[in-house]
Amino acid sequence: MKIIPQSLRAFFAREVAGGIFLCSAALIALIAANSPISDSYLSLAESSSHFVNEFLMAIFFFLVGLEIKREFIFGELREPKKAALPIIAALGGMIVPAIIWALFTSGGPGWAIAMPTDIALALGALALLGSRIDTSLKIFLLTLAISDDLFSIIVLGTFYSSSLSFIKIASTIGAVVLAFLIPTRESKKLDRLIEFIHPWSAFLIVPLFALVNIGVVIDFATLATTLTSPIALALIIGRPVGKLIGITLFAWLAVKLKVAQMPASLSFKEIAGAGALAGMGLTVSLFIAELALDDSASLDQVRVGLILGAIISALLGITILRKYSVAQD
Repeated sequence: MKIIPQSLRAFFAREVAGGIFLCSAALIALIAANSPISDSYLSLAESSSHFVNEFLMAIFFFLVGLEIKREFIFGELREPKKAALPIIAALGGMIVPAIIWALFTSGGPGWAIAMPTDIALALGALALLGSRIDTSLKIFLLTLAISDDLFSIIVLGTFYSSSLSFIKIASTIGAVVLAFLIPTRESKKLDRLIEFIHPWSAFLIVPLFALVNIGVVIDFATLATTLTSPIALALIIGRPVGKLIGITLFAWLAVKLKVAQMPASLSFKEIAGAGALAGMGLTVSLFIAELALDDSASLDQVRVGLILGAIISALLGITILRKYSVAQD
């Protein structure tokens, strides 16, 4: 069995706890938006959204840049053969949901909303399975999610740069670039910097982002219309199914074409389970939605679609892994 480094153990633990905080904040936002304090909540969320979305999120994207950099210099991404499998799988997990979005919305804007994965949510769901999960699967999912982050940043810079204000460019792409420019030749120094920033991001910034952005007023009279809207369906179906199919298919192709190597302790059924968990996404997807869509009805449909998509992804991924994953001794 592959021994997991202490730094990664700590990282997994923080991400799992961060996932709990993120889910709690999203639940509080939904309750507040549909309670007697709805007007106060919505007013507070609107007044604080610019500060949270543009300034505090710069720290989040800076941390993402540091984590990507660590993987490229010291982690799994430094070895091309090992990195190829989760990187290619991550591409599949972005392309297929985007295609499903395009099919449901007739090529409407916002296709990149269906792409990103939340590391905290995915690893949090994975942690529910405890010792049943092999280390190789944990590292595969972590590397896949970090690769997903990298591709999401590239998509932001390439396709949404015209929608980004100077402040948002600085807080997203600029923050990631700054992370790569900081001289950190020793892994311990980079780890210390990540360990210092990570709690602020996981336990304050990302939950605040969810608290400000996820609250949607649920009108039960129009709920059926919202749930069956092309945008909501593109996410409810596209994220769980699209991620599972895209990640598993691209991983299988990478192995069959011999451009990637499959760890001996992994199976494609386990990769399918991890692929389903990768359908859990809120933070970056919501960020992209704010750039791509300009009407409140569409944004509400995105929020509903992401929440239900994440729940379905978690249930599907956990079900698959409970059946097919057994930790290797």
